Amino acid sequence: MMPYVSAPYEYYYAFNPMEVSATPDPEMYRQYGQNFISNVDANQLQPILTNNPAVTNLVLFKELSGFPNYGNPSGNADILYTGTRGEWTFEIPPFFFIPGLLTAQLAIRAVLDDRTTPIRQYSATISINGRVVHRGPLPLEHGRPFGQIFINWNTLIFNVPDIRRVNRVVITNTSNALPDDWIGLDWMEMRFFRR
Repeated sequence: MMPYVSAPYEYYYAFNPMEVSATPDPEMYRQYGQNFISNVDANQLQPILTNNPAVTNLVLFKELSGFPNYGNPSGNADILYTGTRGEWTFEIPPFFFIPGLLTAQLAIRAVLDDRTTPIRQYSATISINGRVVHRGPLPLEHGRPFGQIFINWNTLIFNVPDIRRVNRVVITNTSNALPDDWIGLDWMEMRFFRR
């Protein structure tokens, strides 16, 4: 491996490029010795490259915009009040859907409301295609700053156990909180990878 060179041109001699001809001048070699290089780029460090095979991934992104506040940076977010549920679908393009050759993850950008209800009272059940991937408390905080676009959204990631052409995500707010307490959802994305 080539070490880092802090001053790669320190041994080059300054000269006027107008005085250099296409063929090296023997007088220049005699005057400056072996350090003379007629082409300054010849000793410049060369790029170190790879050309690995491309990996095909597909990401289906869903911006959530039910309520006109809190989301970041869109300013919008979906809201699930205590005891309510929401449903979202992700449809894989037909040309990409090959049963048995894909794995997938669901990413959900979420936060709790900006109220004072203790965090331990918030919980949810999340299912993908009818299979529960989460049940119980969520690793989320109350949104900050109060009443404005929140800056502390957190991304929850779940493996998709049963990939289908049309994937259905259902989230139920099972919190033991006040009826107007809520969980905010900024965006969701389903990430597909070849096995």
